[in-house]
Amino acid sequence: MQTDNILFKNFLYIIRSGAFDDSRPISMMSPFKWGKMVQLAQLHGLIPILAKGLEHYFYDVNFNIPPSQIEDIRERLKSNPIKGFNELYDFDHLHLQNKTLNQRLQQIIKAEYADAERSFETMQTLAILLVNVEHILTGKSYLKGIIDLGRYLRVEGSKVDFVKLENWLKSTEMTKMGDYQCRLLISGFGFSKEEFPFMQKNSGDDLEAVLLAVSPDSLKQFKPWDFHESKGGFVIGSPLRTLRSIRHTLTYRRYAPREAFSTIYQGFLKGLSEIEE
Repeated sequence: MQTDNILFKNFLYIIRSGAFDDSRPISMMSPFKWGKMVQLAQLHGLIPILAKGLEHYFYDVNFNIPPSQIEDIRERLKSNPIKGFNELYDFDHLHLQNKTLNQRLQQIIKAEYADAERSFETMQTLAILLVNVEHILTGKSYLKGIIDLGRYLRVEGSKVDFVKLENWLKSTEMTKMGDYQCRLLISGFGFSKEEFPFMQKNSGDDLEAVLLAVSPDSLKQFKPWDFHESKGGFVIGSPLRTLRSIRHTLTYRRYAPREAFSTIYQGFLKGLSEIEE
């Protein structure tokens, strides 16, 4: 576990450098570990940020990455085009799994578009936050989303209406989820509480939560509701896979209780509907 922590912390520091130009000392690693780091970056969609971060460590005494890994990163960069925030986080198609909360969200979207003084930057910030919520609850990688939230606020934060954003988060019951994402940026990427005026509570150091977000073991990128019809006509599935999915989602229920339970319910219904099709 200690060896893994060295890998994860080095990865975190290099990504932090690439995303926010904030470099921290790294430790020397074996070629195998450098290869695992490249795989981690690919898994989280962070190859461009990793490449930029590595440039900052070129003269570091512990920068012993093999040339073959550098070439691997260059090849991966060719298939990782950089997209704008509006392409990645589409405010127009935001939705929540809970019916009541989604109705509130759609009312927010409709009202904001009808407002002559609508704030695109505030809408975009909410979109990033809610897409991250979906990824957190369904076991997808959300590390890039957390980084994108920090990068967006660093660039466009002065244009965000934080009072409006705070009200939107309260209305959709996502205040604690917003706090959780902010705490990850504070603990893992050097942000300060003052950079998040909409943040309600900072409960302390969340570095372990950041490392958990980095670890591939924490990602449940499987099909959680893999039901199918047996030869006898019965609907069957993988109890272990279903249990893991439910357990993962419930881990975050304290941040968004209704959305967490609705995510489980909707996943169950989706699995059954795919059988009918």
